Amino acid sequence: MAKRKPIIQVPHGTVPKICKAFRCKRSTVYAALCFDSKSELSENIRQSALTVYGGVKTTKLILN
Repeated sequence: MAKRKPIIQVPHGTVPKICKAFRCKRSTVYAALCFDSKSELSENIRQSALTVYGGVKTTKLILN
C-alpha cells in the first residue's frame, strides 16, 4: 500500500541559507521540511521556507 507524506521542497542551495538564518544544523532543517519534527523551531523553519525562501508544499509517495 502506498501513502502520501507532506514535504516542503525548496530551491537548490536554500538549505544552507536556512541553517545560517536559524543557526541550526542541516539535519534540523531537513527534518523540519519533511515534517519529521514538530517543535516550535521546526514550525518557524517551515513557515520561513514557504514565505521567504520560495518553498512549495507538496507530497511524497511512500511505498510500504
